[in-house]
Amino acid sequence: MTSLTGRRVLVVGASSGIGAATAHAAAAAGAHVGLVARRREHLDAVVAGLPGHGHAVAAADVTDPAALVAAVDGLAAELGGLDDVVAAAGVMALGAVADTDPETWRGVLDVNVTGLLATARAALPHLGEGGTVVVLSSMSGRRVASAAGGVYAASKHAAHAVAETLRLEVGPRGVRVTTVAPGFVATDLVAGQDDARAFAGRMHDEGLDPGDVAAAVVHVLGLPPAVVVVEYALQSIRQLGHRPEDAS
Repeated sequence: MTSLTGRRVLVVGASSGIGAATAHAAAAAGAHVGLVARRREHLDAVVAGLPGHGHAVAAADVTDPAALVAAVDGLAAELGGLDDVVAAAGVMALGAVADTDPETWRGVLDVNVTGLLATARAALPHLGEGGTVVVLSSMSGRRVASAAGGVYAASKHAAHAVAETLRLEVGPRGVRVTTVAPGFVATDLVAGQDDARAFAGRMHDEGLDPGDVAAAVVHVLGLPPAVVVVEYALQSIRQLGHRPEDAS
């Protein structure tokens, strides 16, 4: 197992899915973990199940930059600093452009793009040489798989661009930036969307376990400081039986 003993890892979007799995995997590898998400009660449940000790939580919405800065600063103080940040907050909404309320587009872009920028802005002042930023994107950030997923794909293409921007910005001072881009993951990312039930079923039937993605994140964090993984793309073998245009 990769060792993160003594590292202070901030996970934003840690209340469920890949974020919660990453918090658990980092803690199991020896890290002290700071968890941020909107729902404090969910964070408390996650942190109660983490191995190890010295973990901390703070509630904040990534679409509220001031609250996010306050939360990250507070966690950094509580943990004695930060070594790594994992930006895992994300939402998905499906639908053709012509049939979708523009407020739905705004909701996706606010979390997946502006929220990512706000996360980086809040965390970067705490990261020094040897630190790491992991941006959780998607295979949809590499291609548009379907018309219904176009707005989500646009947000994830932007996430790839943000990661590249951060790499140019902080790489010269020794901070690594990695994009992790999974295909289907068995999470509840589209829970509650009536028109997405079939898609949600495919995610659970064919997708990676969130722990598999978390293992990739921990692997990246545990590499020697001089090594930068630019992009870590991964997909479930179960998803490969479908046409590329059906994938996500």
